[in-house]
Amino acid sequence: MPDKIINKEVKKMPDHSGKVIFIADVSKGMQTYKENLVKELEHFGCTVKYNTFQNHGSDNNFDIIGQCDIAIHILSDKDQMLDSSGKGMEESQIHLSVQHFLSQKLLSASSENGFRIYAWHPKSSLESIYEEEKVSTHLKKIQQLDEVDLLRTNYEEFKYYLLKKIENPVVEVADESFIKGNDNYSIYFIHDIADSEAAKHYVEYLGKRGFAVLTPVFDSDIMAVRQMHNTYLKKFDIAIIFAIDAGINWINMKIMDILKSPGLGREKPILGKAVFLQENKDIMLQLKGKGFDFCPIDTSFNNVPIDDFLSKIHY
Repeated sequence: MPDKIINKEVKKMPDHSGKVIFIADVSKGMQTYKENLVKELEHFGCTVKYNTFQNHGSDNNFDIIGQCDIAIHILSDKDQMLDSSGKGMEESQIHLSVQHFLSQKLLSASSENGFRIYAWHPKSSLESIYEEEKVSTHLKKIQQLDEVDLLRTNYEEFKYYLLKKIENPVVEVADESFIKGNDNYSIYFIHDIADSEAAKHYVEYLGKRGFAVLTPVFDSDIMAVRQMHNTYLKKFDIAIIFAIDAGINWINMKIMDILKSPGLGREKPILGKAVFLQENKDIMLQLKGKGFDFCPIDTSFNNVPIDDFLSKIHY
């Protein structure tokens, strides 16, 4: 079979180097989200500024916000109280961003391309903040701020929504000719952007074995990404979830996507499905089993686990 990887060309996301973004201080439990988001934004050419609110105070943060085009606030379930005033760290920082927003609005008659504020809380966007029981007071207050675009959804959706707002790229959706691989067998090789570098060696190897290798699209808006993901879920023959740096929640979510794929209108059976992950993550999976092969891998490329898995499949 020819040594060929069938891969879809997508339009690259434009350079965002002109955007300066402030990311507010976060609670300890949200620090990982902040670190990941900083990496994502810097990857797309943004300049990211941030500060430690408690150590440096509000005046310094206000000066930093004044240098930025966008402020991002990552919110927790419970705000960390700063003093006896009853106002927490997250609420205080939001108000600093709002103050800058209002000051800029006074200076400019047009709000187009002006300073913007985005806040994110990892809850379902389908739920009303007022209908949930025991919702934190600070979240209710932030919800009422017209100057703040508050999203309550999962991290991936927030990330793509944010990138779409920074720049609105266009992506082509895969067609039938792309989905068909050599001998009409395709592998959907699912990985997070954090594992892109490690994944490419496996993608190249599978292409050389003659498969059509479908891979996730990251440089696009959320609707196009979701549409392409659903197209792949309907058309693949074999699914491989690949996770070295990706977290357990991300893995469980992708497992659920594969399990739900028959409901999208698949017209053919799934020949095989596997999760390739670091061995220490295996015991933490909630969805272990479900017809998946679970294959431990190292950080360096090794084709043996892939070959062993593919050898079990009846084509």
